[in-house]
Amino acid sequence: MSRNLIMSGSDTRRWQAGAILVAALLQIAFARVTDLLHVGQSVEIRSALSAHPLVPLGYAFIIWGAIYAYALVAALWQLGPKHRNNVALRDIGWQTAGIYMLNALWQVWVPLRGLDVVSVLIVGTGLVLGVSSLMRLRDLHLSKKDQIFVVGPVALTTGWLTAAFCLNITSALVAAHNTVVDPMQVNVSLIFLLVLITAGAALVYATHSLLYSMALIWALFWVMMANIYRDHEMTIATVALGGIIVAAAITGRQLYQSGHRGSMIHA
Repeated sequence: MSRNLIMSGSDTRRWQAGAILVAALLQIAFARVTDLLHVGQSVEIRSALSAHPLVPLGYAFIIWGAIYAYALVAALWQLGPKHRNNVALRDIGWQTAGIYMLNALWQVWVPLRGLDVVSVLIVGTGLVLGVSSLMRLRDLHLSKKDQIFVVGPVALTTGWLTAAFCLNITSALVAAHNTVVDPMQVNVSLIFLLVLITAGAALVYATHSLLYSMALIWALFWVMMANIYRDHEMTIATVALGGIIVAAAITGRQLYQSGHRGSMIHA
């Protein structure tokens, strides 16, 4: 019976490994497919049309390249036969594939249909999958390679999706010309930013993830820069800086505790 369970787990991992690799490749392939086919409007144009104080400077989106490359390297790594019974991969393998597939879907949906309720749901679902995956692995004593190749790609993606979820909501409101909750107004964007910082800080603390924190800080940094050099909204810039300090302080404390008290902080 135990042998059958091991074989069943191994078979599951084979399917997971294939799904993760295919999804990692699709999110890369779909990133520019609409541009190549000359259909719809690019994500950059959609974002520009919905510009408001929470849209970061364009340099922020370079992180997608890092996310895609990291995901592909990790997807290739997990194909090795020694990882067929990897507990961490078995625990979050389907969620990881799901996150990558949702990224690929978003890259097609937004150019074709714009930033709307569906784009918000796509990002929100990916965020839920990412957070649940990080929480499942948080208290496990993982190997260094598992932290790098299993937790790391999910953490980096989830940290960015936290900010992207907020940005998709506000951009969808702008695109819909909503006059009741209008992120074009600084006070409205400020409320969304405070919610993002509060939720992000809570997740930095809960997930114990360095890469999650780094992705969130990256997003907040470019929001800050956008409001210094583009929108000239120093209140937004100052609050974004405060969010960076809070996230960095939480992560710094966790790193200190990891080194001196035996607690854990993952990749």
